[in-house]
Amino acid sequence: MKLFNKHIILLALFTLFANLATGVIDTHSEVILDGKWKFKVGDNPSWSSPDFDDSSWDEIKAPGNWESQGYRKYDGIAWYRKKVTPSKNFEGRTSVLELGFIDDVDEVFINGVKIGQTGKFPPGYKTGYKTYRKYHIPSQLIKFGEENSIAVRVYDATLFGGIVNGKLKILFKEGSLPLDIDLAGEWFFNTGKNVDINKRTPIYVPGLWENQGFYNYDGYAVYSNTFKIPEGLKSKRLVFMVGRIDDVDRVYINGKLVGATGKYDQRVGEDYHLEFRNYFIPEGIVKQGQINTIEIKVWDERWDGGIVEGPIGIVAQDKFREYWMGKRRY
Repeated sequence: MKLFNKHIILLALFTLFANLATGVIDTHSEVILDGKWKFKVGDNPSWSSPDFDDSSWDEIKAPGNWESQGYRKYDGIAWYRKKVTPSKNFEGRTSVLELGFIDDVDEVFINGVKIGQTGKFPPGYKTGYKTYRKYHIPSQLIKFGEENSIAVRVYDATLFGGIVNGKLKILFKEGSLPLDIDLAGEWFFNTGKNVDINKRTPIYVPGLWENQGFYNYDGYAVYSNTFKIPEGLKSKRLVFMVGRIDDVDRVYINGKLVGATGKYDQRVGEDYHLEFRNYFIPEGIVKQGQINTIEIKVWDERWDGGIVEGPIGIVAQDKFREYWMGKRRY
């Protein structure tokens, strides 16, 4: 028995040291990303690709500013890259990438797909260094039990630069309701009460609009997107999960109002910004086998604004009910 226990301990220690050497540690529901990252100053769109060969790049520790790691007085754009292999045990959970504080602006790619941005790159530069980075990872982007690529493009305007502080990790939230259609990612956005194709610009959802080029904006805005119903949902009643919105919203699918929270044309006066929205989609609104449109009209009274936190997407009504009845099988 003692010999068996000794072998178990040695195996555990070997696994721990192996994980430390790669800079990736799976701990229950997290993949820890602190430690060594591949790093290169300059800018090239191909550096976001999961197939890009970064073997010749330098290594740098994150969190930690790049100026104290051999890049003294460098201001400009640089890239971080890291490979991770999440356990298959995390499959089916909601995934959030946390990157702490970044000086000044960043955009983040998972397996070559952009999932979010904080601040605004030049021209029209706006810093985001005071914002703690949390990015929802759309469920269809992660390959569980396989290697995944994280790429972070960073712009520093002055002083220190890089992924400077905080806890770096991918958090896999157990007990969350998995979506059948995950709509996190790139949407269109414009200020005003209605969709304006001449004004709209890409924005990443969820995320504050202040962190994506609309600093200090309070008032009306519209998010717009499209989706198709997959074969397995065609006979299902559906629920639209809209996440947490600051402050008030009106949600339309194919031009039909499906849900609303708050007093759209009045002073808010309530804590609507704390509510997570879900709206039951009436029959006959969603088109089977066709492109469906979504418009989320938002009124922000003051301070932060937008679709600030997920989940955002569509789930079958039977799954939704079972989840909230306490079965939590998903």
